[in-house]
Amino acid sequence: MVLCTAWKTVGGVMCSAAAGQKAAKDSPLAMSFTKNNNSLKNFRFQPQAAYTAVASKGKRLRFGLLNIKVLPAPDTCNRFCFVVKKKNGNAVFRNRCRRVLRPVFFNEAKNFESPLWVMAMVDMNKANANWKALRECGEEAVRALGHSRFCTRAGNGGAAKRST
Repeated sequence: MVLCTAWKTVGGVMCSAAAGQKAAKDSPLAMSFTKNNNSLKNFRFQPQAAYTAVASKGKRLRFGLLNIKVLPAPDTCNRFCFVVKKKNGNAVFRNRCRRVLRPVFFNEAKNFESPLWVMAMVDMNKANANWKALRECGEEAVRALGHSRFCTRAGNGGAAKRST
């Protein structure tokens, strides 16, 4: 009886797909990426208590299509969550909203002077979807958060600009 397995070449050696996946997972490059603090998963809220804390104690700001709740981070890491309600659209719409906002917030997080926990709630539905406007609202929010009083340890920076 012969067992069929998928074979591929890894580093000039023929091996099974399972062995290739294990070798890739154990490589120094993969291990350094998972330990790196710039991984996208490190920017997510971890326990349910983090969501509750930001939702209840966070300062509310409005930027066009986004309602932002922000709280100075009790830990040393910026964390973000993007909330799109089910009544706003189907799963494809909700995921696209997150996909548009995620790079805007994650790329600019390194410019914050001190860590923040940010909850961004999208106030747009599928019928009036404007992705460019959503991205611009996200960029405006990130600029304002980077210069807000939340980003200074002493709290003496300028307040976040609010727009309607």
